[in-house]
Amino acid sequence: MGWNLGVSTEQLYLQAIKIALNDAELTKEDIDGFSGKWTAPGGTQLHPGSADWGTLLGQPLSWIGDTYPQGPPGLMDAAAAVSAGACNVAVVVSGQGALGDGLAEYTTPKNEFVAPYGAFTAANFSLVAKRYMHELGPKQGEAVRNDVAKIAATIRNGGSQNPEAVLKNRGEITQEMVLKSKPVALPLRLYDICLANEGATAIIVASKSVAMECPDPVEILGVGCEWQRQQYTMAPRFEENWSVGRDAAAKAFRTANLKPEDIDVRSFYDATSFEVARQFEILGYCGLGEGAAFAVENGIDAKGKFPTNTDGGLLSYSHTGFGGPHTRASYAIRQIRGTAGSGQVDNVKTALSCGAGSGAQYHGTIIFGRPQ
Repeated sequence: MGWNLGVSTEQLYLQAIKIALNDAELTKEDIDGFSGKWTAPGGTQLHPGSADWGTLLGQPLSWIGDTYPQGPPGLMDAAAAVSAGACNVAVVVSGQGALGDGLAEYTTPKNEFVAPYGAFTAANFSLVAKRYMHELGPKQGEAVRNDVAKIAATIRNGGSQNPEAVLKNRGEITQEMVLKSKPVALPLRLYDICLANEGATAIIVASKSVAMECPDPVEILGVGCEWQRQQYTMAPRFEENWSVGRDAAAKAFRTANLKPEDIDVRSFYDATSFEVARQFEILGYCGLGEGAAFAVENGIDAKGKFPTNTDGGLLSYSHTGFGGPHTRASYAIRQIRGTAGSGQVDNVKTALSCGAGSGAQYHGTIIFGRPQ
């Protein structure tokens, strides 16, 4: 993970895959399933293009996943393929490289009901957050704004202490600094909004017979996804989009036979600080309008009652565009394995990861645990 790594997306993918294979004590020849975008020249124009990776791997693939190759949906598809016997060892990889300077291209899609109005990613999330504050009323809305600033400061401070974070060693961020940072799309300010940096994450999904021969495997206990529509094709509405993912989360908990309070660590998709409050609400920890206060009152740092994004999250650790949800899933896995570094929480047996949110109009939840 970094600002300017000087290599292409495909090179970053290959580096991440090599690290993951080495971590699992598997070889390239073990891979018979693959899910990951192809963005280099010489491949398909029908995206994502997972089949093109057969060329770089130098071997045929029994299964490819081209539906949504990242985070909860990508891992759900891979797990389904493994469970069905379509493959034994699937790699799901996502990220981005060679961003260059200026605005990341994916933040300003050319869709007909978006581009004419100058909409961009942060503006889409701000529409929902602004209406949320309005619906709560001036007094509670202002209280939420202040608590959300505390959330942003807590997560960013975790990232500053994380030697692996893109924004490592940046010093302490305070609530006041968040509230006084540059306005971007109100109520969102600079310190409320995630990074846009380079990096890649690879996760291996294998059959139980293979996984139990690997060092320190982690099991997928439950997963749920919900799409209201393709992201950034039209403006999101609070009334419709604040609750996106509630049914998906309920499905993940039901499949895992767990409740929200059974989760030891949360790896939320903090595209904005308001999304942290939203996820506490839709996951069932508290009611509408209570998410920000719940997080502040209970504590979300590594020593808090509900540790969340202690690595710095998308705000300070890393946000690799389409691959952002995949990075959050990897962090949840590392927490269970006890390898999360400076943000490691004690005695983690279960961890939950989320992908996307209200502004993107889709959401996924995945729950990991120790093998049963």
